[in-house]
Amino acid sequence: MQPWSPSGLPTVPQLQWGSHLAHFFGSGDELRDLLVPYFTAGLRNNEQCLWVTGKAFNADDARSALRNAVPDLDKRERGRQIEIVNGDEWYAAGEKLKPRELVSGLVQREQDALGAGYSGLRTSGNCAWVPSEQLPDFLDYEALVQNAVRGRRMICMCNYCVDKVDGSIFEIMGRHDLTVPTARPGTTTPTGSRSGNPNSPGLVQDLTDEGDLRESLERQKRTFDLAMTASQMGTWRYTLADNICVYDENAQRLYGLTEARFVHDDAGVKLKFHPDDMELMWSRVAKALDPEGDGLYDVEYRVKQPDGSWRWLSAWGLVEFESEGPSRKPVAITGASRDLTELKQAEEQQRLLLNELNHRVKNTLATIHAITAQTMRNARDLPSARQAVEQRIRSMAQAHDLLTMRAWTGANLTDVAARALNAFSPAQVKTEGTDITVSPKHALALSLTLHELATNATKYGALSHPEGRVSLRWTVQDGLLQLGWKESGGPVVTPPTRKGFGTRLLEDILIRDLGGQTKIDYHPSGLRCDITAML
Repeated sequence: MQPWSPSGLPTVPQLQWGSHLAHFFGSGDELRDLLVPYFTAGLRNNEQCLWVTGKAFNADDARSALRNAVPDLDKRERGRQIEIVNGDEWYAAGEKLKPRELVSGLVQREQDALGAGYSGLRTSGNCAWVPSEQLPDFLDYEALVQNAVRGRRMICMCNYCVDKVDGSIFEIMGRHDLTVPTARPGTTTPTGSRSGNPNSPGLVQDLTDEGDLRESLERQKRTFDLAMTASQMGTWRYTLADNICVYDENAQRLYGLTEARFVHDDAGVKLKFHPDDMELMWSRVAKALDPEGDGLYDVEYRVKQPDGSWRWLSAWGLVEFESEGPSRKPVAITGASRDLTELKQAEEQQRLLLNELNHRVKNTLATIHAITAQTMRNARDLPSARQAVEQRIRSMAQAHDLLTMRAWTGANLTDVAARALNAFSPAQVKTEGTDITVSPKHALALSLTLHELATNATKYGALSHPEGRVSLRWTVQDGLLQLGWKESGGPVVTPPTRKGFGTRLLEDILIRDLGGQTKIDYHPSGLRCDITAML
């Protein structure tokens, strides 16, 4: 479910779920011009609505005005998608306010709305009935609402008459996320020009002279803009009549545009959007514009940046329709876009890692199968075969541990040698070599090789005698690894009469996996093995 809902308000096209709004009005006409589009948008977005009216614009007035915009209002009201009630009935004016009960009732309404299949709950409450002596309690109620709506599928607007909140405007604003300007042309709520109410000529002007209210509103706008920038989001509105989409500054950056207006003709679209994403984009547009559909637009695509690179964006919005029934037709799409580039790169990286993991698992299983088959083929008895298999697999596991510590980017050859030979006394085994990092394939193959050489030396060679010694040295030159194993001080060495697993590993597997050469010399004074491998 989208985190944004169409507002119906010209100044704020989209509202985030969990928003708590304040609106200051001077006349019933201002309420009509703001709230009729506000609730029309909510009804068309399949939201359940609650409209608590006041004397300046009562329930009958609200019902009549909304019916002009929503011809099937009576049906929606009977189906309880919307409830319109006078404020003195809803709040029980004159009685002690019960904030927590009211807030609990709102939360329960949201739960009931979601349970009935609606996308959320939208409300508006005319607060002009609140007497001055009850205003502190009512502001406590507003603070509770402010906390309660967080993270919920609720949008709540509170309408205050400027005549009745003299001196409390800032307290009211402090208990709401956003102050909404009036929708009535030629008038504004406290932003600097005259109020729509001629009986309060000095209130708004005095506040404007101080500059506090204007600064507060500008601060709210900056907060909204910063939040959009931080979340890598921008808003836009596409009108079908002129085929033009207007982007805010954040959206211009996302789309790589230098101006707000962008003509969505064939030439412009082909230059801006990735050809592989065009079919999907237009199919989603067509679905959203269907007069019989829900008007929801949601798509992901790539857009070209000024430097020629591509940026992944997620775009979603809601179609604005005019009229109802057979004559209903789309006029615009209002929405927002968000940068998905990092997410897409992470998804691609995850896909590559899974493929690499699958490849490594197959290689590991193939190696284990080869180890097991060769060991069993040459084994004298089952216990010795089992012991040999366990030791060889343990050697592989140690190499895997080293690679895992470095995210399988490679392993230090000194560490590989130390792990393979750690069971032997340093007095018997001496290692010396260049500090280099080898690939995972080299690390696994060399780990098995050193294990087999050490095992052979323990059974038949230098490490079978306390006086025996092993020298392991390696160097790197011109991209070639030269590794030498030399035994001394052990029994006289004679060439084997048959090839065992170790010999096959040294002669076959190393050549295949390392792309190198292996030279084994069964010198009477001690086995010597020289390995050359391409790094």
